[in-house]
Amino acid sequence: MRIHVTEEARHLSFARHYLKHEVPLLDPIRRGILSVAAPILLGEMAREMLVPAKKIAGHEVPEDALAEWDSSDARQFVKDSVAKVRRLCVDLSLVNPVSKRLWRAVGLWDDK
Repeated sequence: MRIHVTEEARHLSFARHYLKHEVPLLDPIRRGILSVAAPILLGEMAREMLVPAKKIAGHEVPEDALAEWDSSDARQFVKDSVAKVRRLCVDLSLVNPVSKRLWRAVGLWDDK
C-alpha cells in the first residue's frame, strides 16, 4: 500500500508541475476552453468517484447511508475533495468570471 500511495503522489506531483509549465504556454483560445472544461469535467468526475450511484439502492445498502449523500455535509465533502485542484486552477489563472460561474453551477466553488 505504501508503494501505491507513493506512486500516486508522484503522479500528482508530475501533473501539477506539467500543468504549471504548459498552461501558461497555451494560446488564449485553448486557455479559454480549458477554463470552461475544467469545472465541468471535474464536477462530473468528482461525483462519479465520491458519491454512491443511485443504482446501488436495493443491493443491501441501508437507505439512511444513501440518504447521507443528499446533504449539505456531503456537498461540502465533494467541494473539499477538489480544493487542491480548484486552487491549482486559480493559480494557473484558469478561473475567470465565466468559469467561476461554472464552478458554482457544478457545486465545486467554495466562497470561504
